[in-house]
Amino acid sequence: MAHIITCDKEGHLVYNGMLSSKEKATADEMLKDLKIEIPQIEEDLKELYGQGVEYKYNLGKILGEQLEKYQISIAERRRFWDEIKAFATKETRIRNEGKNSATRSFYEQCYILSQQDFETVNKLTWRQWQDILDRVGNREDKRIFQWIKQSEKKIREDDWREFEKALHLYLKGKDTSVFDTDELFEIYNSLLMMCQKWREQLKQYEDKHPKSAKLKNKGNWAKKYYTRCFAMKKEIRHKTVTEDMCLKSFTELMEY
Repeated sequence: MAHIITCDKEGHLVYNGMLSSKEKATADEMLKDLKIEIPQIEEDLKELYGQGVEYKYNLGKILGEQLEKYQISIAERRRFWDEIKAFATKETRIRNEGKNSATRSFYEQCYILSQQDFETVNKLTWRQWQDILDRVGNREDKRIFQWIKQSEKKIREDDWREFEKALHLYLKGKDTSVFDTDELFEIYNSLLMMCQKWREQLKQYEDKHPKSAKLKNKGNWAKKYYTRCFAMKKEIRHKTVTEDMCLKSFTELMEY
């Protein structure tokens, strides 16, 4: 098991646990290697793939090799990513990654992405992948990756952002393991359709009512729309949201 080096508030190096002189030397050697390896890896991959999703996917593959090389346990993974971020990489990333979970860690997300096949990964942009990787509950049922893979077209970023919000709302208190794969895919398809109808209807509404006060807080109205669609589905005991439900829900909320 590797020993991770961190940094305290005063900028001093802090070793993980009580280490012997030999263990400290090993930790120092690992850090020295990372300082050499990581910048070169990132530079080489950017030269090959640019900075899109293919770069992140291949970086994740190499990060997986680093985990094995230095025998990093699952429990230590977040600290290892933080060690790379603090001491090894030359990249500046200003996104807040949090402290207590690996969920928003750039390197953790690259690593998770690399566990999928590239055909799946290439269906979404990096920004879209971040949406789903940030929301652990939305990807808890691993079949969502199969659904992404079988999608015939790439999904618009604005539709995908709304889909992630709607899915998060839909999943509250639900166990998707009770659905077979075809049923689950039908649900995902209906949620995406619901979000697309929101975007299409909202555009028409904006054209008709450009000064409407409702346009000042579209996010809240979108959530109300999704909630109304789900309530309507429940009222008639239908498995999925239908286009008719979407049109009725939007009209009830926005036109009256």
